This record gives sequence, structure tokens and C-alpha cells, in this order.
Amino acid sequence: MSEGVTAPSTTTARLLQIAPYARLIMGAVFLVAGAAKVWTPVQFYWDAFSYFELLNTNREMWPELARFTLLLGPVECGLGLALLTNWQPRFVLPVATAAMVVFIAVTFYNWQQETGVNCGCFGTLVERTPAEALVEDAIMFVLLLIGWKWGTRSMPFQWQSAPRLVKTGTILALLIVAVRFYPEADRVENSDLKKGVQLTGIELQGADVDLGDGEYLVELFSPGCGRCKKAVPKLNKLAQSLDLPRIVALSMYPQDSDVMASFKEQLHPKYDIASISTSDWKRLTWNHGYPRLAYVRDGVVEKVWEWDGMPGLAQLKEVMGKD
Repeated sequence: MSEGVTAPSTTTARLLQIAPYARLIMGAVFLVAGAAKVWTPVQFYWDAFSYFELLNTNREMWPELARFTLLLGPVECGLGLALLTNWQPRFVLPVATAAMVVFIAVTFYNWQQETGVNCGCFGTLVERTPAEALVEDAIMFVLLLIGWKWGTRSMPFQWQSAPRLVKTGTILALLIVAVRFYPEADRVENSDLKKGVQLTGIELQGADVDLGDGEYLVELFSPGCGRCKKAVPKLNKLAQSLDLPRIVALSMYPQDSDVMASFKEQLHPKYDIASISTSDWKRLTWNHGYPRLAYVRDGVVEKVWEWDGMPGLAQLKEVMGKD
């Protein structure tokens, strides 16, 4: 050791060794998270609505804001590739760390408000509660800090083709988002619940129902909604008719939630109630309100009624050709 140069402490030496691995781990995390959003942009579009509502943003701005958030996937892909290839670490690591701070702040607020909105960080790959996501984000934040503080002290190996790879990967991610989202843009903006649309990709919890097979009357409701509560006696009467299909009511509230338990205890619904994801429920009620009722045959929506025009037995039998 030359005179006047202080040797790093044991802890610092270990952190210097760990830093490249922390950077690689976070590069993989950002790349996977971004790729999940890029491959399922419609799902991520609707997941974003839950956070706009959480943050009390202007409802009229939600569609435009959601379109803007579609850029998050490609940006995360670019950050992931940059971290993996060690491209511009003195710029990329602070940006990635700042992004993680924003994620933590929003997730913490979600957890504090007890909204139960699922974290959409990894698209449809993994769904976690805000508390679970908060712990993960905190660990990732520490890894990024290690990579930022100790990983930029020396300039380890950087791929010669890193700039081209990062730029090409980001552009490719943007193209995939465009190809997978914009053909669906009109359907997305007008909600999935309309005549002629096939209901696909909706996972029901709490009821053994396959909407793609057979006839159903599907209601979208919220157990805390006054109009939805008033509709229960009418739906109970319809559920007792042998001439009508099975009634399935869909809500974003979990089956074991207090509000759902209170709804069932007070109103005694005589039809099936199932829970669906928040994003699915939002897209099926967007710009329409609730309750909504749809006649679905083999997964295809044949007819939709809004809350102010809920049909009676005679009207339903006429629509289904059972007069």
C-alpha cells in the first residue's frame, strides 16, 4: 500500500464486492417488471386507474394519464438493460433509485389508506398486497443504494455494445406496447362490457363459474353501493325463476372482506357472488356506473342494462327468446 493511501474498511470492501451484484439483480428486476407491463398493456392500463383514484386525480384525466403510464414499461426495460450492461451507471443508478422512491411513496400511501389495491409492478405475473410490495420495494431500494454509492467508485466491465442494446431494447418495448394496445384502444375506451364483446381473462373467486360456457346473467356491483343494495330483492326474485340463466354478481371486494360480509348478512342474496380483480371491475364499469347487468352466452355479451334500466322477468325472457 503506497504511503498516504488509506485502505478501505472491511465493511466498505465487502460493499464494493457486493455492489456489482446488486446492480445486476436490480437490472433483472427492472427488465422483468417492464417486460410484464409491455406484454400486457391493456391490463396495466386498467391497473393504473386504481392508483389515479387512490391519489384523488381528476376522473376526466384518467384515460390520458393511463395512456401516459404505458411508457413506464419501456422505460423500465431501458433502465433494466442499462443496469445489466453497466451503461452510464453514474446517471442510470440515481434515476433508478429515484424511481424506486416514487414507487415506495405510492405503495406506502396505498397501504396506509387500506385500499387493498394490488400492486401492478409486475403486471399479471405476480399480484401482491401493498404490505408485501412495500417490503420488496424497501429491499430493492437498499440494493440500488449499494449499487449507486459503491458500484460507481470503480468502472467495472461495460459491454461495448451497451448503448445500442439499451436503445434498441427500449424502442422494441415501445413498439410492442403500440402493437398490443392500440388495436384494442377503441374497445378499452368504451369498456369491455358491451354487446358482441367476448369476456376473456376474467378470473372469478368465490364461485365455481365458467363464463365462457353456457348462459349467465352477470351483474357488476359494489356491496357498499346504495343502488346495488336496492337491486338485491329484484335479483333474488329473478334468481328463483326456472326460465332464466344462473345469476352471477361480480365485485372487486374479496369474499372475506367486512363490507362483503355485511352485505350478505343484511340482504341475503340468493344468487352467486364472485370477486374479480380491481382492474377488471374498473374496466367493466368505467363511464357507466353500477350496478350493471349483462346477458352472457358462451362468453359473449348479448345485452347490457345500466343501473337505471334494470330489466324485469318479462323483458329478460323476451331477450332470451323464452316467451
